[in-house]
Amino acid sequence: MPDIEVIVFNQKLKLSYKEDEKQKILKAVKILNNNWNKFSHLHGKVSDIKIATLISIELQDSIADIQILKESIKFKEDDNASLKKEIELKGKESEEIKKTIKKLNLELNSKNEELSRFENILDELNSELLDIKNIILNK
Repeated sequence: MPDIEVIVFNQKLKLSYKEDEKQKILKAVKILNNNWNKFSHLHGKVSDIKIATLISIELQDSIADIQILKESIKFKEDDNASLKKEIELKGKESEEIKKTIKKLNLELNSKNEELSRFENILDELNSELLDIKNIILNK
């Protein structure tokens, strides 16, 4: 494993790392040093261990916030999956309704054609009845 020298809290450290973790280590060191600098007003007033403790508490709080966010994301993902299933179900129901509507429209058209035929027959019967009436009246 290769080694890297870093400065953490103004202390030089030699760390061994896996090649694919080098960037993570450098990023973590940068965050720690930024936090160290954030508490620079305490240097010389309190011990370095107290500053390190404050940094640890702050980082632990950040980790807790991240965990809460992860749980929230998981909940939203579960909710999203549930909504997708509901949408799929509603889509299937919609397709069934469309099929039913199409079937009913075909049936309605068929009934309308049948009604039209009956109206034509009635018109013919009325015409014949009118002719018979006229024949009877003329005699």
